[in-house]
Amino acid sequence: MLAFSARMFKDKFKTFLIYSVSAIGLLEMYIVLFPAIRKQAGQFEQILKTFPPDIFKAMNMDSTSMSFSTLESYLSTEYMSFLWPILAIVFAISMANYIFANELDKGTIETLLSLPAKRIKIFFERYFTGLALIAGFCAFSILSAMMLAQLHNIDYIYNNFLTTTIGSFMFMWGVYSLGVLLTVIFSEKGRSTMATSGVLILMYVLNIISSLNTDLENLRYLSFFNYFNGSELLAKNIFPEYMFIAFGCAILLTTIFATVRFSKRDLSV
Repeated sequence: MLAFSARMFKDKFKTFLIYSVSAIGLLEMYIVLFPAIRKQAGQFEQILKTFPPDIFKAMNMDSTSMSFSTLESYLSTEYMSFLWPILAIVFAISMANYIFANELDKGTIETLLSLPAKRIKIFFERYFTGLALIAGFCAFSILSAMMLAQLHNIDYIYNNFLTTTIGSFMFMWGVYSLGVLLTVIFSEKGRSTMATSGVLILMYVLNIISSLNTDLENLRYLSFFNYFNGSELLAKNIFPEYMFIAFGCAILLTTIFATVRFSKRDLSV
């Protein structure tokens, strides 16, 4: 039982470990620097006031939360607004590609399908194994900050990090499900990766355009980045508006289409 899950876990555990350790290393770097940077928080906030508000909108950042006076606001600016999303997106796409595109690239798809198991079983065992690894990455890459803060005698707010972990998991799940759909549509790992990246870049651009032009503000509802905001999650301890509805619908639809496509398409090499 769960042979396909076990194989995926074995094959992708090293990737999971590398990304998780890298994230923890980044957290350690930022947290070590925090006490010194906090002393300059007042000067930093004065500098921020001189920047045009549109700059922060374009970067999907909330200027009202950009402060180095607390660990949560500091990490929401330095870690959650840029570096963490990049790690999360690349890791989620890597997990998605394993479900199908990797087998075609390696020429092992026929061997996989020759085993006495239905396609639907193969798909969902791998899908939920990838999702479990994503959940683990979210936990290690965010909740580890509290342990590191304790080691350095820095105060933190538990609820903020828990909220951030939940919101970040929903974001990664949405990216992962989108990647899974595109990896079963395209037959090459490179093409599926480029397609997923292209869709996410388009979403990011739509979010920027909608924030800068009030006539196009409704375009933001088409972007994952409208429903994921590190400042609101970590600094303010609130979920972005409609986050669960938007990601829930996106995850459900992409997963259904991916399941149907995987079950019916020609999987020959």
